[in-house]
Amino acid sequence: MVAIIKCRDYEDEYLEFLEKLHQSRRQDWEWSFTRQRDLWAKGRHLLLIASTDAYGQYEVTRVGKSVRRRGARDQEQQLRVTHVRRLRRPLPLAELLDRLTAAHRRHLVEEGQQSKGTGEAIRALLLQLRPELAEAIKLIEGAIESWDFGESRAAQEVALQRDATLAVARMAGMQAPQLAEWDPPAEELYDDTVPPLFLDMAGAARHPHELFDSPEPHPQGPHARRDMLSDQQALEDHLVMHDTLVMHGWLSEETSHVAWRRFREHGRTLLVANANRTPAEHALGCDSIFYNVQRHSLVLVQYKKLDVERGGFYYPNSHRNLAKELLRMRSLDRYAETKAGLADEQRLDSSPSWIKLCHPRSVLPHTTEMIHGMYFSRRQFESLRGDARLKDGRGGAVRFGYKNVPAYLDNTLFTRLVETGQIGTTGTSTDLVRQQVIRSFRGQRNLVLATLSGEEAPQSARNAQRRAGR
Repeated sequence: MVAIIKCRDYEDEYLEFLEKLHQSRRQDWEWSFTRQRDLWAKGRHLLLIASTDAYGQYEVTRVGKSVRRRGARDQEQQLRVTHVRRLRRPLPLAELLDRLTAAHRRHLVEEGQQSKGTGEAIRALLLQLRPELAEAIKLIEGAIESWDFGESRAAQEVALQRDATLAVARMAGMQAPQLAEWDPPAEELYDDTVPPLFLDMAGAARHPHELFDSPEPHPQGPHARRDMLSDQQALEDHLVMHDTLVMHGWLSEETSHVAWRRFREHGRTLLVANANRTPAEHALGCDSIFYNVQRHSLVLVQYKKLDVERGGFYYPNSHRNLAKELLRMRSLDRYAETKAGLADEQRLDSSPSWIKLCHPRSVLPHTTEMIHGMYFSRRQFESLRGDARLKDGRGGAVRFGYKNVPAYLDNTLFTRLVETGQIGTTGTSTDLVRQQVIRSFRGQRNLVLATLSGEEAPQSARNAQRRAGR
């Protein structure tokens, strides 16, 4: 569906303020407004946002996604707008609407949601007059369509692997827009089979600059790996080739079910691998491992899911594998601590081990938006297990949920801290990454492994690059 909103002066000023405040776009932001309810009968739209120019004439200055929220007053409807993208060349609204046929103009609503036929005509004209909006509109419409992945373990494993893949791209400070183009499974996923890999479904599989594109299991052995790589597009430097061979070597020792993608931005290369060899009913969860080669920094995130059937809480004491998993994480933290030196970079938290408790919803937006969740360092998680505020007040069982956890990191803050080097190991070696990869597979886990290589510009320069590229 397509809708049009004509901004009032104070609304346009507020949008300008939001854009300046979040100009680096490293934080998700939204805008809410109210309008007459009868013009917004249905839920989600590709929204054309019009503002007045110097002569008081309306022009389309932005596009975004609008979603209906609760009613504000008797006759008013509140709407929430996200994924706002500014037009490089504002388009006079009259110029756009004057091109509609007489039949479409009869159903035109000057402000509000449009009929299906008129909306499709407006969308087509918008792309005809501003073809550079194609990618933005594709992203917004992907956000409008959602995927209900159901309650099967296999589908939930795909959802967690998708989330971990998006997370490592954010940790690298990359947009990776190809990840918004993915094809959810066309049929139900069953727990007694190995779930598909998110990267096999992602839009990067249709891009020529991917690293691997063969749907067949990769050949084993170093000579076979080199032969396979020799058929791919040449990489720009030998370090990337070396990292690729090493990463593929680690995974091929444990499984042949692996998908690879390569993302490049601002002279840096992000190699991402999704791997899994276990039917969902036997999988213990998902590990995400992010290794920054230049900073010698490692972050590991282990995923857990809040239980919708238990009030949206996670009960750690009823998780039979948690004790072993925490032991694994503690030993990893101790190992990293022994490798740190006084001359290494300082971090707010130099431990590698983190836990993400994911929101229990079973619907994912078909976009680059991550699953809402709470991040805890391993130390914080264990400390909270002894916090009286997390006991349920009946049998005294410890539970984690949005209603009782006093503090946590959200997606934006966690990935931003990793990207800027404020958390993660320091002074660690590649051996630590290899060790954790092997442990993950021996523990029958899904794995998302990423390595970032290339020279890192100062943070101010990276922020400027993002602003110029958006």
